[in-house]
Amino acid sequence: MRKYKIVILLILVLFNFNNLFCQSKPLPVEEFKLKNGLEVKMIHFGSIPAVTISCYVNVGKKTETPGQQYLASITSSGLMLGNEKYSRIDQDNLLSKLGSGITPASNDNYTELNMRFLNKDAVAAMDLFSNVILKPLFSADEIKQRIGQTLNYNNPYKMDISALASMYSDFTVFGTSNPLGRHFYAAQLNKITAAQIKEFYKFNYTPKNTELILAGNFDGAEMKKMIETLFGTWTAAYGENNGSAYEPAEINKKEYFFVNKMKVTQACIQWNKKGPAGGSKDALLFRLANNAFNILLFDEIRSKEGKTYGINCWFSEADNNGMYSVSTQVRNEVAYETTVSFDRVLKQFYSAGITQEQLDKSKAALKNLRLSIETPDAIIGFYNPILYPDINKRNEFLASIDGVSLEQVNKIVKKYFNPDSYKLVMAGDESVLEPQLKKIDGLVKLPVTSIEKDN
Repeated sequence: MRKYKIVILLILVLFNFNNLFCQSKPLPVEEFKLKNGLEVKMIHFGSIPAVTISCYVNVGKKTETPGQQYLASITSSGLMLGNEKYSRIDQDNLLSKLGSGITPASNDNYTELNMRFLNKDAVAAMDLFSNVILKPLFSADEIKQRIGQTLNYNNPYKMDISALASMYSDFTVFGTSNPLGRHFYAAQLNKITAAQIKEFYKFNYTPKNTELILAGNFDGAEMKKMIETLFGTWTAAYGENNGSAYEPAEINKKEYFFVNKMKVTQACIQWNKKGPAGGSKDALLFRLANNAFNILLFDEIRSKEGKTYGINCWFSEADNNGMYSVSTQVRNEVAYETTVSFDRVLKQFYSAGITQEQLDKSKAALKNLRLSIETPDAIIGFYNPILYPDINKRNEFLASIDGVSLEQVNKIVKKYFNPDSYKLVMAGDESVLEPQLKKIDGLVKLPVTSIEKDN
């Protein structure tokens, strides 16, 4: 019996080693461009006869002009409200029959639609996917209903404290002159019409402003032919829009803001600091430094001081908004003390930097994230064409990690972890926290109506 256990263990070890070895190799990729300018990447991966396809459109919150708050998001979700070939009911029935779904999402930087299907269903699935993207109807009644649902579920008076802290962080960091600092509100969002959404769609959803990326085990020649047939006739109604420009946020000192949320038993604190651009060389170095900073935050503020169940420093390359944030929720009675602890930990990290041992652990953790990728969805995320347009350079990710030196990472610590500059937003019950709030010099109290600006 023991021999069999040893044999099984060896097989599992060899299987995992082989899997990691294969993952460390560059994946076979086919790239081509249609005559209309649509770029396509096909990544051959895995042994299951299935495909994940993602459509990336270079449009997001960054593209919204004053008064258009939430337009990018409601346009992407509106794609699922029916199209010229499939009514919403027909579309949902077909997706159910295929055992699939189409997931639209829009962030600060771009919009993405994903679909998974088996190879045997490729013709039906690709036909539906292309019609969702190319021929949406944006029914006025459906849009009105979607706006009503959005306002019901995203009312600042009903939001939890973490959502409030995040929303007002964007407002205080970017301001309403920047699309990333504006937020929708009832009077503004109710003015958005289906006609306005259609114009936004026509201007931004164009072949040259979009990329398709597929991953899975499929016939490349057949899939290419299908894409050419379904997407080859796509044209731009108003030319091509390939980007948006806005002034990056500047944070040069400490500033403190508070948003009142009555009858809550905790306070949420979010510190916001200047970060690197997504996809830049600094982004990789920052992630390595940030791994060590996260461990330090948790060890000091959670483990030693017991002020919170968790505290996390997060940075989104996908949003590519040039910011990173630290957030936590704490008991009301230790809210101010937690801000003091954070200042101490940030100053400690900035002064000491990280050690070679910490860097080695951070490198190993980041490499393991890459090597553990085992689904087509995750592969597509790794090769995100908006963030990483050069797929060959992206294939050098593991080697790039190996090439990072301690000196490089500690320069990043000095560049991005300055303890004298951040914007802090706290959300909680003012009536309970007032004695502690008085200890914060220069605290600005924000009324809930602060976001109701379009300029």
